[in-house]
Amino acid sequence: MTDDLQTIWRAVGSADGFTEPEELKSRMSMFERRIRRRNMFEYAAGGMLLCFEIPAFAMYVSLGETLMAGAMLLMVVGTLLVLLNLYRRASMQRRRPEEDCRSHLVAQYRRQAEALRTVPLWYIGPLLPGVLGVYGTVAAKAVGTVGAGEILADMGLPFGATLAFFGFVIWLNLRAARGLKQQADALEAA
Repeated sequence: MTDDLQTIWRAVGSADGFTEPEELKSRMSMFERRIRRRNMFEYAAGGMLLCFEIPAFAMYVSLGETLMAGAMLLMVVGTLLVLLNLYRRASMQRRRPEEDCRSHLVAQYRRQAEALRTVPLWYIGPLLPGVLGVYGTVAAKAVGTVGAGEILADMGLPFGATLAFFGFVIWLNLRAARGLKQQADALEAA
């Protein structure tokens, strides 16, 4: 009789979709490493931008180019906001001892998915005023020296490429957010 019960129990248990705790820990560790690596890359890129933006700001101030200095200041502030937002919104949550591995991994997936979904607000948004300021300053300085058609022709391609790049970044992040949401949903359903 006990052999029959064990056979039934094993058959029922095999259909549950049970995930081994070690597999969850491994998935969580890989995900955390990937997020940490992504964030370190973003922090390094932000640091490199600041190494360009701050001296450019100082140079434009010393040259008396107040419009371009203002645009560069907006770039510095935007970059700092992006880095702060990256830390606040897209860093890994600390593990809590009372939380099981599955719940923690689902929460991490959901947090990262939300961070990626809102990239237009906290990542692209702070950079736009500075970028628009730079293009606007260049256009304003050209007014009166060349015609509007020439300004549009000269600035159209770089400005379009910048907007296309921002659009591509948004698209990539929204796509990744959907994938993480699907992973979280699948893990919760298992």
